[in-house]
Amino acid sequence: MPVIVELSIIPIGVGLSLSRSIAPALLELEKLRINYEVTPMCTIFEAEDVDEAFEVVKAAYKAVIKSGVKRVVVTVKFDDRRDVKMSMQGKVESLLKKMEWSHH
Repeated sequence: MPVIVELSIIPIGVGLSLSRSIAPALLELEKLRINYEVTPMCTIFEAEDVDEAFEVVKAAYKAVIKSGVKRVVVTVKFDDRRDVKMSMQGKVESLLKKMEWSHH
C-alpha cells in the first residue's frame, strides 16, 4: 500500500531565502522518479512502502548536505493507511467532496 509522506528540510545558517538550499532535495526526488507536490511549507510525496519512504527522505537529506549546507532540521510525517489504497490526489478529492456536502 502506498505511503504518503510530508517532508520538510530546513537549512540553518544559509540566509533568509531557503529555495536554493532545498532545490537539491527536489532534484533528488525527480531523479528517483517520485510523485511529489511542493507546498509553501513542505513537500508531500508518495512511496510504495515505509522502507522506500525512508530511502527517499535519506536521499533528499543527503542531497542538501552535499550541496554545502552545514546544518538542517528535518521533519517527516507518514500516513500509512492499510485498509484502502490511497494517493495524494485521492485524499484531496475526498476532502473536496465532503466540503461540497457541507455547502448543501
